[in-house]
Order: sequence, then structure tokens, then C-alpha cells
Amino acid sequence: MNKTTRLSGIDLCRGLAAFAVILVHSGDETWGIPVDQQAIEFRYLFNFAVPFFLAASFYFATKKSPLNISRSFWQKKFRRIIVPYFIWSAFYLIAKSIIFLITRNTSSISQLLSDPLAIVFFGGASYHLYFLPLLVSGTLLLYLANYFTKQQKSIILLAIFSIFSLVIYQILLLSNNNIGFPSLLNIISAESWFYSVWRIFLVNLAWILRCLPYFFIAVLINQLLRKINCHWLYQKQVALLLLVIFLVVNIIGKNFLPHAITEIVIAYSLLLFGISISQISQDNRLIINLGLCSFGIYLIHPFIKSVMEIFLVKLLPEITQSVSITSMLIYSISSFLASWMTIAFLLKNKIFSQYI
Repeated sequence: MNKTTRLSGIDLCRGLAAFAVILVHSGDETWGIPVDQQAIEFRYLFNFAVPFFLAASFYFATKKSPLNISRSFWQKKFRRIIVPYFIWSAFYLIAKSIIFLITRNTSSISQLLSDPLAIVFFGGASYHLYFLPLLVSGTLLLYLANYFTKQQKSIILLAIFSIFSLVIYQILLLSNNNIGFPSLLNIISAESWFYSVWRIFLVNLAWILRCLPYFFIAVLINQLLRKINCHWLYQKQVALLLLVIFLVVNIIGKNFLPHAITEIVIAYSLLLFGISISQISQDNRLIINLGLCSFGIYLIHPFIKSVMEIFLVKLLPEITQSVSITSMLIYSISSFLASWMTIAFLLKNKIFSQYI
């Protein structure tokens, strides 16, 4: 988007979500060191990142109506999602293999390459890359957008399907099938030639069901904003209300709301808050740069975090003894700033800028 159409409030929220991802990955039980209970609660507050990215993706993808899902549409998605996915997968495979060779940890190389299907289709090269194939799976839902927006009572229909999709997603979470229906996968023998096809289908089905409420609510919001005067959305009082909703539900929502509803309310309140404050923060170059770099920050942060860890272990060895709020903030802030500076530098190169 150019200067006249770019929503700087969304750029700010994208940067905040990128930081949230880094903080969530800056200390957990897998590190093999004591984890403070307050750190666990604090980390929970930053789980809004991926829900926000999904909400923003579907909101802007369904903003124009009717959608023209042509060959050029998929060519654009291929360049912007699939090509970067394979480039970054190769990057992490090579980087990890080099590190394992230097440390003579050859068993980890075998483990890294043990599941090529996951590497190709599920983001197995690094824990965060799954978001890209997830987004591709969810994009298939866009074929439904034109059908629902052309219906005579589209808003009522979209509201019904939004509720229905939320129920499905909540059931998916409660049954622990949100990662690909493991119980159904066991029906087919792992030795069967059909196993891999069945596995790809089930994982993508789980991803589509996860994206379903984001899709329907995005289309519903866009339909509502087209039918009513949306100047009220840019008022300071509305922005404040949306921020309060985001904070309250994010902090205590898990105590009285189903997880699926909590996730959706957090995601879309933050999205609408970003839209609401866009006129206030308009043309702020730092915020715009943050928005441009946010996707790259997300993609590169595990590598930068590993580099920063080498320095932090030497400079502040005490933070490696346990996971606390302080240690998480030190890891995440330093990694976030280093990732941002790295991506901002790489964006100056036209070739690199296409894939980060």
C-alpha cells in the first residue's frame, strides 16, 4: 500500500504482534531450566500474535468485493507466501545443520531430516514456519467469499456461520485435534503409501477449520462497514474502548470465555484498534518501517534469538539459570531490536525484500 492508503495503526499492531511472538519463544518448559509461574502467566498475555496475524490477513484479503481469485491471484500468493516459505525453510535447515556439525551433534541432523513431509508441507524446518502453509490452507476459503456476499441476507447468514465456525473451532481445541486429527491418522498404517496423503489432508483440514471463524468474521465485519457510516471507528473514544476490550479479554478472558471466543475477540479488537488509531499515527516513518519489517522479523527471529543467546550467556549468565519475566524481557527485547535492524537493512536490497 502506498502512503495515502497505508494504515499505520495496523503497522504498529503488526510490530507488537511480532514482538509478542519473540517473547513467547523466549523461555518455556522445553529449555530444561526452572520456569517461574509468574513467567508462565506473563507469557500467556502475548499469545495474541498469531490470532492477530490471521485476523488481519483475512480482513484485508476480503476487503474488496467481489474477489477476483484468478490465476494472477495465486501467482501473487505463490511469490509472497510459498516462495519465501521454501527459502526460509532451506535457510533454517542449512543453518541448523552447520551448527550441529560444528558442535559434532550429528544425531540432531538425523532428527532434523527425519520427517521430510513435515519440512515440505508443515513448516518442520523451524517451529514458527507452520504459519505460512497454515495461511495457504486458509486462503482456500476465499473461494466462498463471493458466494456469501451476494446473498440477499448476507449479514444474517455470515453471523450464523461465524457462530457455527466458532463452535467447530472450540470442539477442535477441546478434542486436541487442532494439530491434525492424530486419532484419525492412526487409522492408516504408517507403512502404507496412502499414509502421507492422509496426513497432509488431515493437517490441512485442521488448519482450514482453525481459519474458518477468522474468515467468516472478517467477511462479516467488512460487510457491516460497507453498509454503515464507519467514521465513528476513527474516534478516540472508540479506539480506547477497543483497547480496553483487548486488554481485559486478554488478561482475564480465559477465566470466563471459551478459548475460541477469547482468541477471536482478542484478535479482532486489536485489529479494529489498529484501524481506529491509523489517522492519529499517520505518516510516522518509524511505525511504517516497523510494519514493513514485521513479517521479516517473524521469519528471522529464531536465528537472531540464537545469536543473541550466545552474547547474553556471556554478558548476563544469571538469566540462563531460570525462566523469569526479567529473563524473557531481556531475551525478547534484544532479539526483537536485532531482528528489526537486520530486516530493515536487508529490505534495502530489492532481491531480499521480495522474500522477507
